[in-house]
Amino acid sequence: MHLPSPAATPRFGPADLQPGDVLLMMGEGPLSDLIAWASGSRYSHAAIVVDGGDLVEASASGVRRYRLATRLADQANYHWIDALRWHDGGGTALATADAACVLARATALLGIAYPIDQLALFGAIMAVRGRWPVHPLARWLVRIALDRALPDHSDRMVCSEVVYRAYAECAAVPTGRLAPAIVPGPRGSAPFPDVDWEALWQEIGPALRNPPRTGLRAAVPAADAGIGFDGVPPDLEAVGMIDDAELEAARVAVLGQGAALRVAGGPLQAVAAGPVLPRPNPRLVSPQDLAASPSLGMLGRLMQRATG
Repeated sequence: MHLPSPAATPRFGPADLQPGDVLLMMGEGPLSDLIAWASGSRYSHAAIVVDGGDLVEASASGVRRYRLATRLADQANYHWIDALRWHDGGGTALATADAACVLARATALLGIAYPIDQLALFGAIMAVRGRWPVHPLARWLVRIALDRALPDHSDRMVCSEVVYRAYAECAAVPTGRLAPAIVPGPRGSAPFPDVDWEALWQEIGPALRNPPRTGLRAAVPAADAGIGFDGVPPDLEAVGMIDDAELEAARVAVLGQGAALRVAGGPLQAVAAGPVLPRPNPRLVSPQDLAASPSLGMLGRLMQRATG
């Protein structure tokens, strides 16, 4: 079940895109549904427009260049794609020299691996919201995600992190001047999506072969021996059900008490509608954070899947 797309989003022509524009998309499939639900968003994926008719994005194969025209034609795997453009809060758009800095940083990230094996985004955001799924296989996925929670810095990146870092870590002076403002707010209240958990497991299970990071906690109960890393779901009857108490204990160990968002190099900050986070952890920036950023203005809809 996908979150609804607002009917009022105006159309925007791809020919009018500029380097540095941000693309937010709603993908097809159980993982996209979960990402959108977890961040209370109508988006599950983010990318940044670069030169040559390409975009740069984090994918399962790593950060890559991809043809924009190919993505816009892909109605089988994407429901809609919206375009946003950076501005300084006063209406001034990205200068040519600044755009060059952003593109240079985005392309410097090419080849960085995607952290699907740690399920960090899914686990961290779900833990922040404190809404545990009912399905036993979903609980296993959340438990693994918590055991593999990401540090502030890693050699792997998710999609919205690539976009945020392209702006925040580019060579513009002073450093960080172009970082999109992140304003945490209350998450959505949409019901948990009707996920095909076996299909999700087949999509991400084979990427979970690496053991959890050491120094956090013991491994998932019954260790990894009960998990079907060949794409076959674990024998949940044999390994037992993970209860709320265990999930909550794991959440507290990773994120602390209450709804929180980690600030890079600092303590946890409460998530509530209010001031801009001064130094958000790029690892936890979601597509919804980009959509809600006062630094990114909506241009319009580039693609909408045909219905009927």
